[in-house]
Amino acid sequence: MKSLFIKLFLCCLMFCATTVFAQELKITGIVVDSENMGLPGVNVTLKDGTTGTITDIDGNFTIKVPSRKSNLIFSFIGYAQQEVSVGDKNSLRIKLVEDSKMIDEVVIVGFGTQKKENLTGAVKSVDVKVLDARPITNVVSGLQGAVAGLSITNDNGGAPGQKMNINIRGTGTVGTSSKGDPLVLIDGIEGDLSLVNPNDIENISVLKDAAAASIYGSRAPFGVLLVTTKKGKKGLAVTYSGNIRMQNPLNTPHMVDSYTHALVSNDANQNAGGGALFGQGMLDKILAYQQGQKMYDKDGNDKHIEWGTGPRGETIMDDWEWESGTWANTNWYDVYLKKISYSQEHNVNLSGGNDKLTYYVSGRYYQQNGLYNYMKDEYNTLSVNGNFNFTINDKISFAWNTRLTSETTDKPSAMNDLFFRNLSKLFPTTPLTMPNGDYNAYSFVPALRDGGQQVSNNQLFYNQFKLTIEPVKDWKIYVDFSNRIETPTYTRQIKQLQEVLPNGEERYIPVFKGLSSGDYKVKDGGFDIQPAAGDRWYEEQNTHITYYNANARTDYEKKFGKHYFKVLLGTQLEYYKTNKVAVGSTGVILDDTPFLPSTSGESNLIGYNSKGDWATLGIFARINYSWNDRYLLEANFRTDAASRFPSNQRWGYFPSFSAGWNIAQENFFENLRDKGFDMLKLRASYGSLGNQNTKNIYPYFEHVETGTPSYTFDGSQIGSILAPKPFSTSITWETVKTIDLGLDIALLSNRLSASFDWYQRTTEEMVGPAKALPNVFGAEVPDTNNAEFRTTGWELEIAWRDRINSDWSYEISASVSDYTEKILKYDSADKPLKEGKFFTGKHFGDIYGYRVHGIAKNDDEMNEWIAAGHDQSAFSKVWGGGDFMYEDLNNDGKIDNGSNTWDNRGDLDVIGNSTPRYQYGFRGSLVWKFIDFSMFWQGIGKRDLYFTASNFDGIGDAYDRPIAKEHMDYFRYADNYFGENLDAYYARPRTDAANNQVNDYYLQNGAYLRLKNVTIGYTLPQNLRVSKIIKKLRVYVSGENLLTFSPLRIYDPEAIGLSSATWGPGMTYPMFRTYSIGLSATF
Repeated sequence: MKSLFIKLFLCCLMFCATTVFAQELKITGIVVDSENMGLPGVNVTLKDGTTGTITDIDGNFTIKVPSRKSNLIFSFIGYAQQEVSVGDKNSLRIKLVEDSKMIDEVVIVGFGTQKKENLTGAVKSVDVKVLDARPITNVVSGLQGAVAGLSITNDNGGAPGQKMNINIRGTGTVGTSSKGDPLVLIDGIEGDLSLVNPNDIENISVLKDAAAASIYGSRAPFGVLLVTTKKGKKGLAVTYSGNIRMQNPLNTPHMVDSYTHALVSNDANQNAGGGALFGQGMLDKILAYQQGQKMYDKDGNDKHIEWGTGPRGETIMDDWEWESGTWANTNWYDVYLKKISYSQEHNVNLSGGNDKLTYYVSGRYYQQNGLYNYMKDEYNTLSVNGNFNFTINDKISFAWNTRLTSETTDKPSAMNDLFFRNLSKLFPTTPLTMPNGDYNAYSFVPALRDGGQQVSNNQLFYNQFKLTIEPVKDWKIYVDFSNRIETPTYTRQIKQLQEVLPNGEERYIPVFKGLSSGDYKVKDGGFDIQPAAGDRWYEEQNTHITYYNANARTDYEKKFGKHYFKVLLGTQLEYYKTNKVAVGSTGVILDDTPFLPSTSGESNLIGYNSKGDWATLGIFARINYSWNDRYLLEANFRTDAASRFPSNQRWGYFPSFSAGWNIAQENFFENLRDKGFDMLKLRASYGSLGNQNTKNIYPYFEHVETGTPSYTFDGSQIGSILAPKPFSTSITWETVKTIDLGLDIALLSNRLSASFDWYQRTTEEMVGPAKALPNVFGAEVPDTNNAEFRTTGWELEIAWRDRINSDWSYEISASVSDYTEKILKYDSADKPLKEGKFFTGKHFGDIYGYRVHGIAKNDDEMNEWIAAGHDQSAFSKVWGGGDFMYEDLNNDGKIDNGSNTWDNRGDLDVIGNSTPRYQYGFRGSLVWKFIDFSMFWQGIGKRDLYFTASNFDGIGDAYDRPIAKEHMDYFRYADNYFGENLDAYYARPRTDAANNQVNDYYLQNGAYLRLKNVTIGYTLPQNLRVSKIIKKLRVYVSGENLLTFSPLRIYDPEAIGLSSATWGPGMTYPMFRTYSIGLSATF
């Protein structure tokens, strides 16, 4: 009986199981977009059930359903959700349609995500289409003009590997010991954004106000850029993308010919009261040479003296004739600059996985050649990236991100700011080569080609490990550990160079021209060298940097009816350590195999070692609350302890608060909402953050420096220890307080969206110089927290995106932002007007100069001006027609700068401000079937610039004459060789500084509008046979910097050079125009 019962029970069990499994169905399918391209990562879930899956890399999915009556839900951010009944189909093909109402719905914020409509802080999520639409050298350049308030500028031209300047909402601080850079986090670890492979980026969020950035504490007082890289998806896909680029120089000077140069030089020196620099005999030679005529030597013999290298009297065979004694006709910019330079980029990535493991592995190689001839000038970067995500079970997951990057810049040791200055000063009468065929030493070609290279290499290795645990639904625990190892190296070599004289003898020539020679010393963390002719030099600098970041946090979110809560609590620890060793010596024996000697002796072996480390401990918390998505509140709290400060000043406490009111969710707004007014949200935030980003790791430490060995003791040279500098033990946090008011609008199912922010950021207790002490103190007064700085600005973004039908779609977006900066408090007793000096009440970027009444039309007008109480003798004793008439602003009868201080500034006035104002960008894209078109315009609406360098007006002094065709619009009378020009832009040229005083007449408008990019692409249709092998193929052509509109004279608005550069503004690498052709293929 018992046996029969068991058999009956087993039969029933088998019957039930058979019935159940007979009802469970396996459904397969593919999800595609409007272009029939497979969509990876689409959520496929069973309605009213717990079963779900996501599509693989090709858009394919497999799911089991209980019956034919089951409904499946297909959802994906940016696309309209679809519900489909299984019916009698075993395979489904689902086409999702883009829904602008869903785009940007989720935004990545600090340690989490939020719905865009619930944001209360100033956060901007960057559409990766901005980066994908065109070939870019690095991510930073791709973001230029893409986000209001994200200022990306480049004043230093387009040198290979050139880094761009990034700030969020202005400078932030002008403290003498602090920095105002934004924090850049790549998958949660600090890194260099310019070294990230643009093809690896999934998302970029810009946190602009204190409420958004405060969760990162004292490392983020001036904003945060959060970069998330791509992760793998189920399935398997291999993608290759690459391009070849052709570059040519942009907006370089158009130099005059040698005869014109000589005549203008004569004008300039005679206008200053001197004589002609080129006599008539030399002028005849220059003109004859240009006309191809033969010339004769001093004895009248028929001798064609090629390339303007004439004899020097009785010492004819001892030297060549130089400078004004030559009569060639050389355009040095044509000689040096290539017509076309080539670069290349290649990317490969592999993505795939299954339910337990997904992976994304990529590699990139980018190589850029410089624009100059006669030298090796290139930049190379190689990067490998891997993201691996492991799902242990439904409660535990683990991720490992790793990235290795190597970048190398290789250029001549002689290529520096001094080279760009000297290039502009090269006389066109100077020949490129000598009669014996050698390159002229004054041409710099020997120094650039054979004088040695400087090579910078940096290898960065990143690792991040992340454990995620979800013990119960909606409660998650995260444990992250990441580290970065950097090994930057730098080598520089100066080789021996020689030239052959007419008599066959050899003579050493210098690699650096225009410097005092024979000086070698340690300065500002490097070697300041000025090698004499014939000196050899070799140096090596090796740095090892280690950075660790660990954090543990937990968050819990819950919705009760119309109430929504989310709580975050965590702690973070950072540790940074650096060790730099540098050694250099003149004791190099062989140029081909340079090495450092083992002892100093007579080899001038010098070196230094720099070490440092710092640590930060932070505790943070965030609370979010919303009621019915209508009333929104957020509170952040962060406390940090920084080892950079004295033990009694290490802890700082920094809260922030923000609130939002989504008016469109109110009942009284229902009618407007039904008519397409989707969102109208007001935002407000206030926050306080500390700034621990000091230039010196420990600004309160006593600094002791050693001097160069200068004493001999018992037959050996010994060094010296310099007197220690005073230091302050009260140095503490700079406190950055920010107020932000914002408005977000969305209309017509989010087709039209706009955002506006007004903000005020005040940096209190900024590090500045203490009050001056009497001279008997005997040393510089140490810096302390006693200054205050304020930035006030606004931002506006607007976008329209729409799909007309299945074939046509387009997007148009624009952004504009502006800010001003003022120093509210700064201890400076004399208030100096020098560049880089500050005082209370000064606006950052102010330019001080003289007011010009006009250019005197003749000598009588100038004499009357001077006689009327405008004594200009402080600048020159010689004045006449064509010179500036300076205004006497303080009515003391003379023109001068007083003591060059604000309280005694003489006739100086604020004539402009160099802050870039009204930074804007316009972007548009159009897609028709398989063809896509995009264009991007970027510019600055207002910026005042003043150039003190001679390449602005053409004449610096008797030996500094970089005369270009643009300079020919100068004042002259009818008897001049070039004809009358009384209504000229430039005053008459002079070899003294009479007309070169900083003044409002020569103040330049640095505003510009530039067509940054135009790209046209074609995507291969999916219905072709080749699509079975190549899942997606796109080819494109692209152009960068195609058009520029600017009233700026001489210079390119993005290659003006830093005004504080050693050799003056404008001495920099030129910008370039780029044409690219490339493709992207997924297999």
